[in-house]
Amino acid sequence: MGKSEDAKVDISADLRRALSKAKNWYVSAALIVFNTSLLFLFLNVLIYAVIFVRHVRRPVLVTPLQRYGAKILEAYPGWRPGDVEILQQETWAKVQTEYEPYTGFRERPLHGKFVNIHPMGFRFSKDQAPWPPRPEGTNVFVFGGSTAFGMGLPDDETIVSYLGECSAQGKISPPLAVYNFGRPGYLSTQEMVLFQQLLASGFIPQDAVFIDGLNDFFQVDGQPMNTAELRGILAGEIGGSFDFVPMVRAAHWLRKLWAKPTDEQNTDYSDLLMLHQVTDRWLANKKMIEAIADRFVVRTIFVWQPIPTYKYDLRYHFLLHSDKEFGPNFRSEYGYALMENLRTQGKLGSNVLWLADIQLDKRENLYLDSIHYNAPFSKEIAGRICSFLCQHPNDHP
Repeated sequence: MGKSEDAKVDISADLRRALSKAKNWYVSAALIVFNTSLLFLFLNVLIYAVIFVRHVRRPVLVTPLQRYGAKILEAYPGWRPGDVEILQQETWAKVQTEYEPYTGFRERPLHGKFVNIHPMGFRFSKDQAPWPPRPEGTNVFVFGGSTAFGMGLPDDETIVSYLGECSAQGKISPPLAVYNFGRPGYLSTQEMVLFQQLLASGFIPQDAVFIDGLNDFFQVDGQPMNTAELRGILAGEIGGSFDFVPMVRAAHWLRKLWAKPTDEQNTDYSDLLMLHQVTDRWLANKKMIEAIADRFVVRTIFVWQPIPTYKYDLRYHFLLHSDKEFGPNFRSEYGYALMENLRTQGKLGSNVLWLADIQLDKRENLYLDSIHYNAPFSKEIAGRICSFLCQHPNDHP
């Protein structure tokens, strides 16, 4: 065998060894990639199953019935347990939000046994007047948060529904046609924007009632719910190309979970600077609403609503174990005291109906959960608004 043939043999052997090493490396790398991918897929399927169970198979929100058990049935005298369960599911689980320009969000249309929401974004009341409003009626648009909406109550037992009975007492003619634009989580700023949008669309009521107090002190920064999420989407931090992956969603959830306790521990609910910012914002919104309403010949009434943390004996509060259950709502106790001072100084105006202290001498439960009114209390609040409407007749032609 010649030298050239020996060289070819050596090269062939080296090539086989190189190919063998490459094959072994490839097999090892493939196994690592395969096992890693399989583990990644398994973990995502497992996390997705957890998300499915938490958010699809059961309501995202825990209803008071789920939280407190059968004792809550005491707040619904005469109701069948099955109907209470349906009502709780409809108001807490089936009421879902959708995007709405300018206001940020609104409730989706809903047709239920006890809760019905019109495609225009208002909740039905007893003997609901038609939409669009008829010019021959006394049309009243009511704005507010979840207490005005009537969380935990059927359509015919909300504040707005009881307000519709005001004309039945023979005090107002023509009869009131009420529209419940109360929306869970709304601040006075969103109420103002919604009012503007309705006017701009040609829906002009004779009266506009704003029920405020609780939510503005809950969201002290004055920003609507979901603002952080929307800001993150526009910044590319949320809703990116990988946010559909369950592990990424789990990472976002853990980050929020770890950050939340720190924020709550550092919260000072009596911070005067923050409370003044809230009251100043509400007063500014009130002025802007009045200015717009005056141009459209709409009478405005601002109801400063009762809350459990202000001038109410909590010993009578339904199912309340500690005032710590109020969380950020506890801030309203200090905020209401500040508003009381402004009222005493005559800075709120004659079109403000002050109902913050109507619980002062009551020795009974007035709530269905920590903050939402029961039916009798909703009816009393509606009666106070009705009396105010009668005592302050609309001067506009």
